[in-house]
Amino acid sequence: MNIVHLSGNFTKKPEFRDVSIGGRDTKVANFTIASSRKFKKKDGTLDEETTFVNCEAWDSGAETICKWFDKGDSIIVHGSLKNDKWEDKDGNMRYREKIRVSTFEFPPKGRQKKQDEETSTSTDSGNFSSKQNVPEEALPF
Repeated sequence: MNIVHLSGNFTKKPEFRDVSIGGRDTKVANFTIASSRKFKKKDGTLDEETTFVNCEAWDSGAETICKWFDKGDSIIVHGSLKNDKWEDKDGNMRYREKIRVSTFEFPPKGRQKKQDEETSTSTDSGNFSSKQNVPEEALPF
């Protein structure tokens, strides 16, 4: 099963493009999010590790992400891991992993700061599975 759930912050404004695939015009957004985890080292001191993850969203999701998110904004993405494979100009095979975003969420306001504070005093992974019931007319898309 190939399922990814990740929260993080945009490292820069998402890049938006119109593309044509198999005669079908569509849209794609490419972006990178930084996702950090805090942990205690063996000596008891706190440390932090940040992973930078490439993502792509398609169609209306791409449009919405580019409209509502900017550098530094938090996002929760859900999707699958995808491997890109290509041959560079020197004939070497190159590989890159990214998340193919199927859905995403706007994190609840204030949740990120509270989560950071809780993580600094906790050694568990702190699963982030908060969902909100928002009236459909309040959604920006």
